[in-house]
Formats: sequence, C-alpha cells, structure tokens
Amino acid sequence: MADKRACISSFIGKEKVSSLISWSHLASSSYYYHSKVGKRGRKASTHTLLQDGSIISNDSVVLAIRFILSEEFVCFGYDKITADLRSNGFIINPKKTYRLMKEQKLLCGSIIKTNMGKRQFVKWRVQQADQPMQQLCMDIKYIHIHGERKNALLLTVLDVYSRSIVGQVLWWRIRKENVIWLLHQILQEHQVDGITLRNDNGSQFIAHALREFLQEKQITQEFIHVATPQENSFIEAYHSIVEREVLEPRQFENIQTAIETFSRWKIFYNNRRLHGRLGKITPKQQWNKWLIQTNKEPLPIISTTALSTNGERKLLNIEESRLVDKIFINQKHNIFEYH
Repeated sequence: MADKRACISSFIGKEKVSSLISWSHLASSSYYYHSKVGKRGRKASTHTLLQDGSIISNDSVVLAIRFILSEEFVCFGYDKITADLRSNGFIINPKKTYRLMKEQKLLCGSIIKTNMGKRQFVKWRVQQADQPMQQLCMDIKYIHIHGERKNALLLTVLDVYSRSIVGQVLWWRIRKENVIWLLHQILQEHQVDGITLRNDNGSQFIAHALREFLQEKQITQEFIHVATPQENSFIEAYHSIVEREVLEPRQFENIQTAIETFSRWKIFYNNRRLHGRLGKITPKQQWNKWLIQTNKEPLPIISTTALSTNGERKLLNIEESRLVDKIFINQKHNIFEYH
C-alpha cells in the first residue's frame, strides 16, 4: 500500500488523482487516510449538567462522590454512585462516573498512594485535648450560593479543647495551596508545639506538599479511616450547627455576601454562642479558663454587634478593620489573603 501511494504521489500534477487511484486499484479511503496523533475519540467533558439547568465542574462532582463514600457503611461501586448522584440532581452517565472515580482512585478496591509513605490513621475514635492548640480538626463543607446557582467550599479548622474556630476560608475551590496558607496563618497567630491535626482522606489533605509542610512544622497529621466520619466528630458536629444556624435561615446572593456572613459568624461563634458540651459557655470562655489556670492573660471577649445612635444593629467600628475578615483571591498564585 505504501508503494502504491508513493507511486501515485510521483505522478500527481501529470494525471488526475482519481485516475491514478483507479489505475492502481487502491481504495480512495486508504489513499486519503492520515493517522491521528494523540488519544483517539472525543475529549472528555470538564463540566457536568444539573437537573436545574446549572453547570458545575467535574471537581465538584468528585467532591460529591467523596461525600457519598464518606457516609457510614457506604461501599458503592460506580453504578450505585451514578444512581445516587442522579437522585441528587446530577445528569451523569455511568461511564463518566467510572472515569472520574478511576482518576481519583475511588473505585472499590483502589488504594490511594502517595510519595510520603503510609498515612497515620487515628488510634482513638474521639479526640482528647487537655489544652488549646493541642488537638485540631479540619474538614470542608458545601455552601450553596443561591444567586450563582452553584456551591462554594468552606474549609474550617477547629480547636478541639475549646471548640473555637481557629481558621476559616470560603471560596469556589479549596486546593492544597489554600490549606497550607490557612494553616500557616494559624501557626503565625498560635506559635505552639506538639499539635495533632485530624482530617479525612480528601485529595487536598493527602497531597504531598501539605504533608511536607506539616512535617516541617512538626505537626502530627492523622487520617480518619475511610467511610468513618464519626472519627472526626467535632468538625461534623460543627457542620451540623452551621447548617442549622447559618444556612437554613438565609440564602446568599453572591460569594462576597457569604464571605462577609461567615466572617461575622466566626466572631459570634467564638465569642457569643453558648456551647452545650462546654457547659453553656462560649469557646472563648473555655479557652480563657485554661489561660487563667496557667496564670496567663485571658483573651478579650469580643462583642459582635452594638446599637448605633439611630437604633440599628451594626458591627462595632473598632472591630470592623481588625476582625471582619475580607478575603481576596490572588489570581496568580491562587492563594487567599485576609485583610
């Protein structure tokens, strides 16, 4: 066939190509065929359609799959995951679910491998802390932005002893760089040793860069077992509080409104909300009890709202510049900054 094509090429310009193909008894499809470079077939889709007409990225689909798999007793294959996603408003076929789960090593029997050696899994079901900043836990929660018709992600780091929010970031995506940045901010404010950090097996938390950072800071990272969210009970309980007290009563028009709301919520939760498990005192009061016992200066209790001269409730001016976190995204490095 190659010889016939070479022969035809040598006579092009002297005779019609169609005549040359006919004389050489070569099929037209064989002459005009050119092998393609790269992977064959259509390019894989990068987004997924929802039943309400909105479109989300495949990263959000993967997060939804991880959420389903994190439920106790769940051990679903890609076919059951597809059915579960469809029942929750996703328009997705089993082939796409299989591809996404295979890429993220979420198929039944898959093992997540890293270059940092074996992960250290939890030894005790419930964390026990004797002082602040001894035991931390972190996780990510979906926050629906109604005006945008899509979900944002809230990353929260809690102190187990006091139940205080020591770090919080809300944005459309949470990557390993964002986790590292938030932990760096926490360590700058609380310079202590011997911290243990508990988290699930999300891709952001098993990332090589994050594990290297934690080793450098001498922070012990422990992972909950797969499909065992009760091992991270403190952060799961906090997410239930957020759902009930922040998300159910309101809807967010845009991401900035949500950021400002959770900035105010962080101040209220730490300084004003009475916590039942702490004996109906605030997280800040629990933290201060330990500081007083160790002869250290207690932290100030911050009032989140006050009545202005015209009777309206507003944030205290002294706190507006220092405590109301406004998050801006650095597009070049995709790292958050608090101002």
